[in-house]
Amino acid sequence: MLNIDDLKSIIMLSHLNDTMLKKILEVTLITEYSAGDYIFREGNYAKYLYSVIEGKVGLELEKTANILIMIDTIARGHAFGFSALVDTEQRKYTTHAKALTDTKLYTWEAANLEKLFYKDYEIGFMLMKSIAKIAKTRLQIRNVQFLDIYR
Repeated sequence: MLNIDDLKSIIMLSHLNDTMLKKILEVTLITEYSAGDYIFREGNYAKYLYSVIEGKVGLELEKTANILIMIDTIARGHAFGFSALVDTEQRKYTTHAKALTDTKLYTWEAANLEKLFYKDYEIGFMLMKSIAKIAKTRLQIRNVQFLDIYR
């Protein structure tokens, strides 16, 4: 059975207090994928936010119809699928997410998180601030990767 101590290992939740984590826990699911399974594909409706409990997830971009490029690997404690909360108009994932190993994930339905955010603005603010920091870091890493390609 899940408890708030389980959620403390998730980087994007690490700044939340126990009362806040208890509220997040109420809308937390666990999903599992086998190695090679796609969790979502670019352009799919972005319904869920995820964090890795066990295993590894690769984020891929489609260069051509037959060529996928791995742009990031997500490991334990890290989150992905931010489009579910950030891209509120389109709600489309911007990459493919593929289980690189057998993988267990914390899963949050965006609609449930948004309801929670309306009830508790502080949780919403703190979680979105954390997501913004993670997204900025990933963007900086990708910028360096692209610069290396064109040198």
